[in-house]
Amino acid sequence: MSKGSDKVVRGTRGEDTAPSLAENVYQSLSAWIRDGVYSPGDRIRESVVSAELGVSRTPVREALRRLQSERRVTMEPQRGAVVAELDRHEVVELYQLRQQLEGIAARFAAQHASTAEIAEMDRILANSVAAANDPRILNQINWEFHRAIYSAAHNRFLLRSIAAISDEMALLKGLKYIPEGRAADLHQEHLRILDAIRSRDPEAAEAAAKTHIEMSLRVHLRTGWQSRQSERGKLTPS
Repeated sequence: MSKGSDKVVRGTRGEDTAPSLAENVYQSLSAWIRDGVYSPGDRIRESVVSAELGVSRTPVREALRRLQSERRVTMEPQRGAVVAELDRHEVVELYQLRQQLEGIAARFAAQHASTAEIAEMDRILANSVAAANDPRILNQINWEFHRAIYSAAHNRFLLRSIAAISDEMALLKGLKYIPEGRAADLHQEHLRILDAIRSRDPEAAEAAAKTHIEMSLRVHLRTGWQSRQSERGKLTPS
C-alpha cells in the first residue's frame, strides 16, 4: 500500500519508544483508516505497519492500544488488531448527528457562500456527471462536494464539529463506494441542495441536505451489510 508522505523516519536505537514516534504511528494509522487504506473489518498487522513506517513494533503497539481505547480498533482472538465496525444502532446514531450538521452547513452556505464558492460547487457537480459510471471516483467527488459546502458555511465551529465525527464516519462499512444505481439520485439530491444555496434559501437548503442524508442512511442500511460477508477475510492492504 502506498503511504507517500505519511512515512515517519526511523530514529536512533532506543528512540522508537519515544511518545513522539508513537504519536506519528498513531497519526499514520488514523489517516489510513480515514482514507480507506484499512477498511472496517480489516486486520492491521504489526509487522506490516512496522516495516512501512520503519519503526519497531513497540510504538505500533502503543498506537494500536490508543486506537482501541477510542473504539476504532478491536482486538480479536487469532486475528489481533482489527479495524472496528459500527453496529446498526451506532450507524443510525451517527447518521442522525451527521444529518443535523449537514443541514446546518447547507443553511449557513445559503447565507454566506460567495459567488466563487457556488461556481466551485457547480464545477464539482459537472464532474460528478462525467464520473457517473465510476463508483470510486464518484465517491471522491461526492465528498468534495460536501467539503465545498462546509467551507462555504464560513463557520469554524461547525468545521470542528464535522471534523470530530470524521474518524467515526470512516468506520461505516461500504461508505467509500457509491452503490450501483445510486449515481442519478445522488446527483439530483446534490443539485437540490445547490439550487437552494444559489437561491439564498436557508430553509430549503437545510431541508434538502437533511433529506439527502436520510436517503444516504437508507441506502447504507440496505447495502452496507450486503458486502460484509464477501469482504470479510480479504487480505489486508500491503
